[in-house]
Amino acid sequence: MLVQDIMQRTVVTASPETRFEEIARLLRCRGVRHLPVLDRGALAGIISDRDLKSAMASVGDSAGESASALTAADIMTRRVITTSPVFPVEEAARVMAAERISALPVVDAGRLVGLISETDILLLFVRAMGVLEPSTRLDVVLPAAPRALSQVVHTLETEGAAISSIVTLKSPDGLTEAVIRVATINPGPAVRALESQGYRLRGSWRA
Repeated sequence: MLVQDIMQRTVVTASPETRFEEIARLLRCRGVRHLPVLDRGALAGIISDRDLKSAMASVGDSAGESASALTAADIMTRRVITTSPVFPVEEAARVMAAERISALPVVDAGRLVGLISETDILLLFVRAMGVLEPSTRLDVVLPAAPRALSQVVHTLETEGAAISSIVTLKSPDGLTEAVIRVATINPGPAVRALESQGYRLRGSWRA
């Protein structure tokens, strides 16, 4: 999955001259948390709701100053980390986590074409994990053996359990797990089939 597949294509923007009140209105009324700032079509900065709050606090601490005198150029973050529409989503998520930012403007050939936020990535995660449909999560501990995952899949398919999603990861105690969503709310037969093959399941499916 690429950034262009989940990014927001309609992006509310400001110019460096946009006044504080208009910035606040855009963030409030449009329900957005990030406002890219374009200067003659080029990305010059970005304003988050946190930047807005910091600017208000700064003005509040300065006698005689008013927030109404501020413009986007005064409060925007000028060092903007961007991504490409053909960048893998997981790499965009890694950059956001490493840089501790919650959104990336998407730039193609120097032109702003979208925005990807932590909310977009979270929604993709929810879809990928199959939780939008009636299903059950099975946490299967995988042994350090060749074809362990394929054997788990074969066992489930033989039992007639339709698989919605599979993710493999390391648990906190170092075990390799397959987090599997099966399209049923009655996972008992699938669980018993796996256990009969010697696989250990953690208890999340019983919840």
